[in-house]
Amino acid sequence: MKVITALLSFLSIGNVSLALTTGEPHSTVQTLTKENFDEALNDPANGLWLLKFYAPWCSHCKKLAPTLDKMAPYLSGKLAIGKLDCTDSKTKPVCDELSVKGYPTLKIFRDGDFFDYPGKRDPDSMIAFAEKMSRPPVRLLSTPKELSSLLAEHSFAFLVYDSKAKSDTKNDTKGGEELSLVEKYLASTTALQVFGQVARKLQDRAHFVMMAPGQNDKNDLQQLGFKGKGPFIVKVEANVDPVVYQGKLNSMDVLDFVKENNVALVTDLQGHNFRTVANMGRPMFIGVVDSSEARREEMNDFSLKLMNYAKGGDAKEEYRFATMDGIKWSNFLKQFDITSMALPQLLVLDAPKRTYYRNDTIVDIEKFVQGIMDGTIEKQEQSATVNGGGALETFHKFFVKYMPYSIMVVVLIVSIMIYFALSDNEDEIRYQEMLKAKQERARKFKERNKQKPVKED
Repeated sequence: MKVITALLSFLSIGNVSLALTTGEPHSTVQTLTKENFDEALNDPANGLWLLKFYAPWCSHCKKLAPTLDKMAPYLSGKLAIGKLDCTDSKTKPVCDELSVKGYPTLKIFRDGDFFDYPGKRDPDSMIAFAEKMSRPPVRLLSTPKELSSLLAEHSFAFLVYDSKAKSDTKNDTKGGEELSLVEKYLASTTALQVFGQVARKLQDRAHFVMMAPGQNDKNDLQQLGFKGKGPFIVKVEANVDPVVYQGKLNSMDVLDFVKENNVALVTDLQGHNFRTVANMGRPMFIGVVDSSEARREEMNDFSLKLMNYAKGGDAKEEYRFATMDGIKWSNFLKQFDITSMALPQLLVLDAPKRTYYRNDTIVDIEKFVQGIMDGTIEKQEQSATVNGGGALETFHKFFVKYMPYSIMVVVLIVSIMIYFALSDNEDEIRYQEMLKAKQERARKFKERNKQKPVKED
């Protein structure tokens, strides 16, 4: 019974709710539960949150914890950081509601919306993300040269231009603070208001810029697709034709345009963006490359061919094009029989449907596409255990999903094992005692026989 009590005590560790302070920016990582979750997120002093959903036994969660602890005071007033233990019965309902499947899961909360943290998880990237989110969602550019500098840093961006933009708006303040110049511009026309709303909504995952009115060379704008009249929204990317928005000027349609085009023409797949690109509605056409310095020139040539096909190939609208480091992703690629010794390779992967196309003898892009179309390269199914962690991961997901009932089952199983273990010990003791008693009776009987006098005839 003591063993069971100790086990229950261990399983209940962490169910202590810590008091939450509101009304001032947080400078430490806050422990959140279902009881204080809404109160924390509705605190006006902390409007932007980074939320870590974790399990105490998760090694990646433990590795991330010191980084967040160091970031919290530095980002106070810009970004609040909270942590939620999804194995705690008081927190699990929140994790379930937000569809947390693995650990650690990082989510951002702002303006009543939750979304996955889109960046890398090193300190520099996370701090840069917080700095970006604390600034106005649209960056003001004065010259096309500034646009070139921005594209060198961010690959692509969404740009708006409206010749009717004005800086002398009726309302020059917001929340008691004076509006910045770009905020004044964004409030001056309907088109700019729509663009500003979309930028605010998607600030975490895209880059938005505005070209200032009256200071620009119209020829530069025309190269971006500007026809010389009306407001103008376009996706711009270095060395790629611009994608001009042709729809109505309302928030929903512009939002859909940004979501559909919020990826480089050829994306470098990394851990932080793989899931996003995989779920953008098209299969990924991946060029798997060797990142070693010795083969850099060869791989650059291969990547250039992939870029050219993405620009003008017959099936360019069918796929999301990407490159993948075949050495860094070697474990992931084993499931497709792609090894780092046989690069470059081509892979078409439909991750949501768990299907792929692969042929190690064809590295010519057009021939590969043709092979898919005529059936000589057959569709294959991913293994059910691929990227799922196998039986252990399946058990873990089942255990977390059905807590606290799964904990009760574990306690019951352990209790039964202890009971039978103790019962077996008691049976063994009784058996040994019976055997010893039997041996003792036999010994005494033998001694009595020895002591009986022998009768003489």
